Amino acid sequence: MSGWQNILVERDGNLGRITLNRPQARNPLDNVTAKEILRAMEQHFADDAVRSIVITGAGDAFCAGGDLRQMNQFRDMPAAEALDWPSAIVAAHKRMLTAEKPVIAAVNGPASAGGMGLAGMCDVVLATQSATFAMPEAKIGLFPMIIVAQLSRSIPRKLLLEMMMTGDAIDAAEAHRVGFVNRVATDLPDLEALVQSYAKRFARVSPTAVALGRRTFTLLSDMPASQALDAAQFFNLPFFLGDDLREGANAFLEKRLPEWPPYRSGDN
Repeated sequence: MSGWQNILVERDGNLGRITLNRPQARNPLDNVTAKEILRAMEQHFADDAVRSIVITGAGDAFCAGGDLRQMNQFRDMPAAEALDWPSAIVAAHKRMLTAEKPVIAAVNGPASAGGMGLAGMCDVVLATQSATFAMPEAKIGLFPMIIVAQLSRSIPRKLLLEMMMTGDAIDAAEAHRVGFVNRVATDLPDLEALVQSYAKRFARVSPTAVALGRRTFTLLSDMPASQALDAAQFFNLPFFLGDDLREGANAFLEKRLPEWPPYRSGDN
């Protein structure tokens, strides 16, 4: 797959890969890169052969966050241009709220600022022991506004605010202890083995169940409990009336693997 400036995009069996590919600059998340990530995600979402997606970084860093060379020009920009600068990053975060497929972050080194937000918008975060997570924006006169919406769902409030106000980093072990990281790998080969393990597990489940369930999970988890219970009863209907539940039940009773149809958003 060609036509990419700052990332590599490929398919490895049923796993779609997106690799930030500016290792000499520690894979900064600038406007071009954010737009390319969004376009690559859409490409993988549209590919029926892809059942899950992994985002990682080339070299020894996952993503260093915003490009300081660009940010240094903000003061000289018209207000409207400065306001629009993070639009692609915001669009990628919003798209993840309605993503049809699981997205994995394979954090192979420092994930800083918007890079930590990039990991945080993913469904599963895997990290090597050497990975670190930080939001150092306050140290350069900024605050990590955009990523509050995602990270506040996956990091305890007090710790998140402390990290944002001090800019201090936490290591992979601490990120795992507080629930931000799902699994910690010993090294890069172990990280890849974890990615492959998750890809195989995601490939075994119903694409429709994951697509619809993932979207409703976001909605239900943001509702008050009583309202969420009422909504959940309604959200069950596409599963009860669809084909996948019948196929899954028959496969279980017949002691065979289910043959899942691809997810089609217009069918539900």
